[in-house]
Amino acid sequence: MKRVIILTYDYPPNNGGIARLCFEIKKQCKLNGLSVRVVTLASSGTDMENDEDVIRIVGKRGLLEWRILNYLKKNTERDDIILTGTFHPDGLLGWLSGRKVYMLAHGAELLPGKSFFQKYVWKYYRRYLLKSASGVIANSHYTEGLVRLCSPLAKVYTIPLAVDYDYFRPTSSKMRDGVLHLCSLSRLEKFKGHDFLIRVISSLPSEYKEKISLTIGGNGPYKESLVALARELHLVDTIGFEGFIDDGKLCDFYSSADIFVLCTREEPGLKNVEGFGLVFVEAQACGTAVIGTRAGGIPDAVKDGDGGWLIAQDSQKELSELMMFLIDHPEIVAEEGLKARQRAIQEYSWQNYYKALSGIICR
Repeated sequence: MKRVIILTYDYPPNNGGIARLCFEIKKQCKLNGLSVRVVTLASSGTDMENDEDVIRIVGKRGLLEWRILNYLKKNTERDDIILTGTFHPDGLLGWLSGRKVYMLAHGAELLPGKSFFQKYVWKYYRRYLLKSASGVIANSHYTEGLVRLCSPLAKVYTIPLAVDYDYFRPTSSKMRDGVLHLCSLSRLEKFKGHDFLIRVISSLPSEYKEKISLTIGGNGPYKESLVALARELHLVDTIGFEGFIDDGKLCDFYSSADIFVLCTREEPGLKNVEGFGLVFVEAQACGTAVIGTRAGGIPDAVKDGDGGWLIAQDSQKELSELMMFLIDHPEIVAEEGLKARQRAIQEYSWQNYYKALSGIICR
């Protein structure tokens, strides 16, 4: 019987996207009767689970890699399948073990760098590793394109990320008070586009500006600049900053808003990109329509006219006109919220993700 070894440097209690993805893949393998083991790093935190199938390796970098490789060679069988969280260093260790290796691809790690090392050394190392994998699993068609650009001979497949729609569900009624309540959630960095969103709200005619509110969740290096911008544009009563949103409060955060908005930018030369945009799917699962930009992998998460809207990157005209239209037509906002929930259930279930993944790696 085939066994899947999930090799990842990022796993709970870490709370990043790769950690959560690897956790869910393991969970789905167990639910579907597929033998699975996780090999990851030791952590000072508390595991999300007490599971003998999660092997945590202790050691400093260098020694750690040697121990992981030694474990893989001694404790895996020839027909075991290794699925790695990224192509480096996880993918390298999986490949060195001599087992069949599949690598997850997310987006930003595939963008070209500017340094000599990134241009003339890392570029060829990455190309060879991706080509050597039995398959590369991209989280969006955009990321698939990046893989093909990095390594034209790589065998790449696209599986959009999934959401637990039993967990992410509507938990509160919309206010319906004549105000268009927007929310946004991400690490607060410039490429996430919150400055653009704030400036668009500021540019609205006064009769519309008084009928809109924005709540921004998350922390990050750009937060102080955003707070200062809101103050400068006299929007302190319109825009609120909630800081870090605990997982247990995410559903309420999404559900209480009429629309979730994230206007991420794709900037050439910078190693920042929205490889997929899972927050859009989480919001849709909570019955909240979404607005996103045609940047990175966002068009895989947001479908224009089916639970959301897509606008051109940094198009103030498009977003301001859309906001005014939605303020004037609250019934459309409500309809799109219902569509959003149905789309999340039909297209982004973990059952669908597992079926697609197992069809690739368990051939």
